[in-house]
Amino acid sequence: MKTKKWQRRALRILGFTIIILIVLFFSLTRTIDTAPYFKTAYYKNSIENMNLATDTMQSTKGSLLAGFGKVSITPPIKTGKTDVEKSSFNAIKLSGFGDGKIAVGVHDSIFVKAIAVEVNRRDLVFISADLISIPESVVKQVTENLKGKLSREQLFFGATHTHSSIGNCMPGFIGEIFEGKFQPDIVKWLSDRFTKAIIEALNDKKTSKFSSTYIKVPNLIRNRIIGEAGRLNSKLTVISFVQNQGRRAVIGMYSAHATTIGSWNDNISGDYPGYFQRSLESKDIDMAMFYAETVGSQSPQGDYEKFDKAEFIGKTLADSAIMAVHKMTYDSIVTLTSVTTYIEIPEIQAFYISDNRRLSPFIDHMLFPEVKSIPLQGVKINNLVWLTMPYELSGEYGIDLKNALELEGYNSALTSFNGQYLGYIVPSKYYYYDTYEARLMGWYGPSMGDYLMELNYKIANTLTNTKL
Repeated sequence: MKTKKWQRRALRILGFTIIILIVLFFSLTRTIDTAPYFKTAYYKNSIENMNLATDTMQSTKGSLLAGFGKVSITPPIKTGKTDVEKSSFNAIKLSGFGDGKIAVGVHDSIFVKAIAVEVNRRDLVFISADLISIPESVVKQVTENLKGKLSREQLFFGATHTHSSIGNCMPGFIGEIFEGKFQPDIVKWLSDRFTKAIIEALNDKKTSKFSSTYIKVPNLIRNRIIGEAGRLNSKLTVISFVQNQGRRAVIGMYSAHATTIGSWNDNISGDYPGYFQRSLESKDIDMAMFYAETVGSQSPQGDYEKFDKAEFIGKTLADSAIMAVHKMTYDSIVTLTSVTTYIEIPEIQAFYISDNRRLSPFIDHMLFPEVKSIPLQGVKINNLVWLTMPYELSGEYGIDLKNALELEGYNSALTSFNGQYLGYIVPSKYYYYDTYEARLMGWYGPSMGDYLMELNYKIANTLTNTKL
């Protein structure tokens, strides 16, 4: 049967449209890269960088000096025009949830805190803040502020990972989704307070002693990828510095996500890490800090709901930390070793399309802020090995490295959010699993976890002079 002219035209348009859609699909997506990471240029370059850094690494042994600094980063929330000089802002997005709210008030105060240590005139500073992460923009400004005093390699950053704190510090489309519109005024305001805390800690240095330990707290954490069958990093790492005059600072590190306060909240809060710190400071601890550890795949669990749940988890962890502190033995002579290397990463492969395709890197680069400098840092203080990482490492990866170090006689800390951010790093067995961490936040392909864990082990091996 002869087709009519309009039918032939419709078929041609339909065929042309299908061809265009197919071309667009294959142009805007790409097959997931499953090439062995150890045969890539980025791997070779990272290993070369790490070898150079570790070959020049030096240890120093001597009397310990330590100083403490604490500065509020609680922003007064006001209507009207933002006034940076008066620390007042009118449109701060609570960071972390894509549907998070604009802050309308303050439930509890938030801080940036620092501990400066010195051994034989060699200085390092440990900094943590009640933020979801430490923005690269803030780290760059702080480094500039401290020029001539400290280098970036002497600064070890971390965050509590509260999802109810200051956003607006990450540029680009993805940054705006999770943190709200980028506001340079907030970056400068935060950077000045970070700098003030660091300087305060440096000026407070006094002869001190040091200790570290851990205690397992399995009842407050769960595996959020596969539930009861999943493995946990339930170790609460506790680090203590005590000045000879008696002032004490304690750092707690735990892997449960600080997400007891959800996207329903519209007030600034430190979540359970805030309660943890305030609880310790209400006892005999002069300054308490908290670092998020291997929070990938690990969520909080506990009694109650909302702020009551955050209080329960925070105070329970604080009680555990106090028990550990009271059993510590201290050293006033310490051996200090540190290393900073800069790593390279594979081409970005973000956003799930199908089991074997993701968005094209061309599209991803338009959505994500440019990633240039990617630090991976390690420090050893006596028997403590501490790595600071630019990603949310899965607790399943973390517990393997921590257990390996423990077998060699070392306590360990593996903390996230060191001033750069590469998303979630989950074991490759979960890469194709329908989960938020792999499908939405796993940005660099199925081999990324194994690649980064090789680097983590390499740093740990170098710091300990062992083969884990």
